[in-house]
Amino acid sequence: MSGDGGWMQALASWTVQALDDVEWQVYQHAWPADYERPAVLWRLAGAETKMGNSAYGEEMRRYAGHVLGRDAAEEAASAARLTGALRAAVKLPLDAAERRYLLVGETMADLKADAVATGQLSLTLSRKNRRSAATAPLMREVAFQQKEE
Repeated sequence: MSGDGGWMQALASWTVQALDDVEWQVYQHAWPADYERPAVLWRLAGAETKMGNSAYGEEMRRYAGHVLGRDAAEEAASAARLTGALRAAVKLPLDAAERRYLLVGETMADLKADAVATGQLSLTLSRKNRRSAATAPLMREVAFQQKEE
């Protein structure tokens, strides 16, 4: 598992299945020097951590997706197909055996955006994480009243 907790690998694996076409290449983080078309590149565009309650926190990551087709029509159709499939998916498996998933948040496609530099897709994934007892806040005091009989 990579240093990002496997999020990028989960997104890349889901993309391969969603495209369901062996000709498509799926790249992670950056374009390789020898990239081939048709291809999709996912890169991390931002991250945020929200403090929930004492037991849970929420981690959110924004990804940019770059879709390079063999022509403009294939690019547009594939970007739209991925956006629709992400909305329908609701969650992506992070570790299906342990029943851990990433929730799909906002998904957008800008078909006029530069496919190589900017990317046409925008995606937010999130996950609630249980806080360990060591990092959870401690109680300052406990007050109780003894019931008189």
